[in-house]
Amino acid sequence: MTAHQFTFDITDERDASDIREVETRAFGFSKEADLAASLLEDESARPALSLLARHEGKAVGHILFTRATFKGTTDSPLMHILAPLAVIPEYQGMGVGGQLIRTGIEHLRLMGCQTVFVLGHATYYPKHGFEPCAEDKGYPAPYPIPEDHKACWMVQSLTAQPIDVTGQIQCAQALMKPEHWRE
Repeated sequence: MTAHQFTFDITDERDASDIREVETRAFGFSKEADLAASLLEDESARPALSLLARHEGKAVGHILFTRATFKGTTDSPLMHILAPLAVIPEYQGMGVGGQLIRTGIEHLRLMGCQTVFVLGHATYYPKHGFEPCAEDKGYPAPYPIPEDHKACWMVQSLTAQPIDVTGQIQCAQALMKPEHWRE
């Protein structure tokens, strides 16, 4: 299968059960499905971007980007955090996740988003434009990342002119819990 056989659509409330199924099947438990559902209802996550990948009408992948700000400011540039990204097991390794990231980034650029952060696999996300060690670039995560995992907190600028402000990142209330920031 190639990426052109998949469709990538912005979700709405009618997609809640498909999102829950993809997240649960991809991770093997409901923690990320519960997080995605909470984030989609969280006012502090807006503007959010949620995309479903489908193959022949079946939901096979999901990605969610939610609003991020600098802690203690009310006028942060438009920034987002990618969490979670899920692809059901039988579709993993086919490029669905990468296409969800690329499609999401295209939409975020159109929304005026300047920067995206992710806490994820140190070898996967750099293939999709993320730079490891965001804290070293002046963007500490909402909760401390252990030294041996600091490369997993990443950043990607979506503009030619990177934002000239730095500081600790704060995310939506549903994600602003220590358990979401540990391996």
